[in-house]
Amino acid sequence: MKIYLILVFVIIISISNGVIAQKISCQELFRIVTENYDSKNTATCYGSSMLVKANYYRLEGMGFVVAYIKSSDYDFKGKPYIFCGISTQRWNTFKNNGMLGSWGESFHEYIRDFTCDCY
Repeated sequence: MKIYLILVFVIIISISNGVIAQKISCQELFRIVTENYDSKNTATCYGSSMLVKANYYRLEGMGFVVAYIKSSDYDFKGKPYIFCGISTQRWNTFKNNGMLGSWGESFHEYIRDFTCDCY
């Protein structure tokens, strides 16, 4: 299993470095990260019209955020989207700015541009 995870991350790193490689599905990447993480931290985004919550995962030294984005004001679960290459410092800044200001603005500033190269 460990070899499989290392292979997946080599593929992800190759893709992010512009090397042509086989892509991984976002669904598979989500499953791998959420089932095999080394550590996890959660931000519950109270009062946000955009986010329900965001989870930060560390796996094999890499940081991932799964953000649960609302489809409407009445959506209390949100749809999960995964973001790659998030440093612990970036995550902490997102959380601090979200709690003190706007979760949506903080998300757009610190997380949104780090979409994973998956399909």
